[in-house]
Amino acid sequence: MLFVSARDGNQEIYIADISGKNVRRLTHDPAPDTHPSWSPDGKQIAFASARSGNWDIWIMRADGSQPRRLTDHPALDCWPVWSPDGRFLAFTSNRDGNYEIYLVRPDGTGLRNLTQSPAWEHFATWSPDSRQIGFVSTRCGGYDIYVLNVD
Repeated sequence: MLFVSARDGNQEIYIADISGKNVRRLTHDPAPDTHPSWSPDGKQIAFASARSGNWDIWIMRADGSQPRRLTDHPALDCWPVWSPDGRFLAFTSNRDGNYEIYLVRPDGTGLRNLTQSPAWEHFATWSPDSRQIGFVSTRCGGYDIYVLNVD
């Protein structure tokens, strides 16, 4: 399992077996690393990090090696989640002035805003077939759950 802890003085990403044993630190950066998400094949981890001076989406191998920045924008990019088919990551960004749901391919191409709403939209989650995304939105004044087709 993946988790975030500040046990070493900074938010870092750790891995442990399901019993909570064999804890190992995966990230080692003075900036916080948060919101880890396994790729469907278990070979990669997406996460949010402020290591570039602002919050961006990063990907690393499951052993913590070869971290690479996926997004590069002065806005806040966070809460990445892999599509079940591994073709996309959904994440939240305020690059348009408010929080929206975005998609990007794991190679950094194909970035697009899915929600394009003046409301705040967060916490994307995928349908098992990778065709829809659920998210929380303030479109109706309160926090409600919405679903949209990825296409």
